[in-house]
Amino acid sequence: MIEGNSLGVTIRITALRPALIEHAELTLIRKVNYTYGRGNIYGGVFPARERTTELLTTVTVQAPGAIPAGQTRVLSGSLSIPTDGPASVRGDLIDVGWSVRCVLHAAGGQIIKRERLIDVQSWGQTSATDIGHPPVGEHLGQVALEFIALSSRVLEPGTPLTGVLRVRPRDEISTRGVRVQLVRCEEVWGGPGQVADPDASESEGYRHAEAVTAAVVVGPAGMLTPGTVVDLPFTVETPAGLPAPSLSIGNLHVRWEIRAVVDLPLRLDPRLSLDLLAVTASRQPSDSGRPGALDTD
Repeated sequence: MIEGNSLGVTIRITALRPALIEHAELTLIRKVNYTYGRGNIYGGVFPARERTTELLTTVTVQAPGAIPAGQTRVLSGSLSIPTDGPASVRGDLIDVGWSVRCVLHAAGGQIIKRERLIDVQSWGQTSATDIGHPPVGEHLGQVALEFIALSSRVLEPGTPLTGVLRVRPRDEISTRGVRVQLVRCEEVWGGPGQVADPDASESEGYRHAEAVTAAVVVGPAGMLTPGTVVDLPFTVETPAGLPAPSLSIGNLHVRWEIRAVVDLPLRLDPRLSLDLLAVTASRQPSDSGRPGALDTD
């Protein structure tokens, strides 16, 4: 299911004994959990968890009425998935889950509920500007790094990233190898009720986490000599299912980057990071504009 599309829902009801269903409704639910930093009066900082549940859309479907024992009735309806995000996220700091709930009101005041998890995919448009960010380098005093070629700055599930990393040593240095990584970065800029502030300290709510999703060694261990230029082609395999799209909503941020690292013994590793735009929605033509569907018993 993709944000902005409609989701068709089918419910099959089998009566174990005679039943009378007087009212039926479907609800689209989004649950957002995230970890932020909270300070105490003693100057310490500890992680705190915020949880919210949103009932986004509720629609009434035609109730089946009387159902004899052993017989089955089928209900169907449609729910619109909003585009304002966030879509599904499975991260270390940020977790966003979606579900569809069916509620049946039977005669005599009995209420029957059934809920099923769904995955809502995203085009990552809240972070579309990420692909305009310049590369960011760290500890580059001894060696210069540059991505001179990259197949795309849009990260799609199951589509490898290929490119060429250029290494220019400024000093003679011994390395333990060069690697290129695909990294997911999560940031929480404040807790509930706080204004999102990227410059906030941990005691003011800021939290950060990184996870290397894929990595490849592109250069062997050895000596790098000043005045030489080394071009290292690479291919980084992208997982078929990304755990999160790029996201920038309020105080919740998920960034993806391609990162080059020169592994130096006993010294800080030079590295170069370039932001990507990660999407979790399929770009295959057969999926374009097609409504999703959910069956539940």
